[in-house]
Amino acid sequence: MRPSRFLLAVASLLLSLPALAAQEDEQVWLANFSTIEVGSKVLLFSDVQFRLTDGADRLGQVLVRPAVGYRITSSDTLFLGYTYVRTEPLNGTPTDEHRMFQQALVRIAGKPGRATVTGRTRLEQRWLEGRSDMGWRVRQMVRLDAPTGAGVNAIVWAEPFVNLDTTTWGQRPGFDQLRVFGGVGVPLARGIALEAGYSGQYVNRFNAPDRMNHIGSLALTIRR
Repeated sequence: MRPSRFLLAVASLLLSLPALAAQEDEQVWLANFSTIEVGSKVLLFSDVQFRLTDGADRLGQVLVRPAVGYRITSSDTLFLGYTYVRTEPLNGTPTDEHRMFQQALVRIAGKPGRATVTGRTRLEQRWLEGRSDMGWRVRQMVRLDAPTGAGVNAIVWAEPFVNLDTTTWGQRPGFDQLRVFGGVGVPLARGIALEAGYSGQYVNRFNAPDRMNHIGSLALTIRR
């Protein structure tokens, strides 16, 4: 797919998702993504996020996700990691979720310095504290980074989530959610960049109205 067609496809998703949801919220997600290279093959990765929900008025969720990666080619890397998620809904019971995940990050097209398309496939095993069963979920992101010639990158991506089984804590097999993003990446220093933009999160919920979250996204990325 040409980069221009990919941009148009994601733009269409951004415009069409709000009409599908019964509930909407405005949020702000702040993140830090750090990657440290250990030798030529091993990567240490960390992802820390603070998500302001309910009109971006309160801290509704915190996520911490460390991982170890092994580079199998110059453009393809396998990861093994763990995720902790603390969720505090406005009118619900707080939850502590734990996940193990396996991930493949591959370059689909392009090369450094030019427009590139990457794919990220992530398989998750999910537990909630106080519950005995485990849920399986797969996520597939496709991302386009395109230099604009003004020192910044245009960035768009889409990531559907699919549940693979049923759990007692509410997971049902099938489509779970879709996240899309459109924004820019601004280099701040060597190996450091700021990514800012709009993200739409459409959530398919069981025994509750579906939800559309409009998210102002700001992420600091560090690579050493």
